[in-house]
Amino acid sequence: MEVSPYYLQTIATGISSGAPFVASLGALTRLLLILGFVALAASSIRPNAWWRELAVFFSLSALAELYLSFLLMYHAAETTLLATYGILPPYSGTSRLPTLIIGLDLNTYANPLVSAGFNLPFYLGFLSLGLVGTSQIIRSRRRRRELTAQKGVAAIFTPE
Repeated sequence: MEVSPYYLQTIATGISSGAPFVASLGALTRLLLILGFVALAASSIRPNAWWRELAVFFSLSALAELYLSFLLMYHAAETTLLATYGILPPYSGTSRLPTLIIGLDLNTYANPLVSAGFNLPFYLGFLSLGLVGTSQIIRSRRRRRELTAQKGVAAIFTPE
């Protein structure tokens, strides 16, 4: 099995090739990332544009959708393995699966090794996405307070 935010590929005997939502979710993820990249590029050309903050929030939501897409694909792969073999792969590191698996070469493999690669970059991506999102929310609230303090009309009314 290969799991990515864009696709889920299963090449094994007796296992379905993928969940029904995989193709559309992968295409949606690609489209959102491309649009987010274009929005960030356009906002860097015009840094004082009114839609800059909107472009930044859209790009952050596209990155959050990338992680959500990956987690949904990984959950689909876990569910497939659990339904077929009654086992769950590890989340990190390498471990042996306590089962017999028939390979594509029709040989039986007892207790095959399975490795998962949720390493430091994956978790740092979550952390950085949270930090950037939190800083944008704080900046937006601070700007809203400044605009609220400026409310009102600065005019002098006379009886004439």
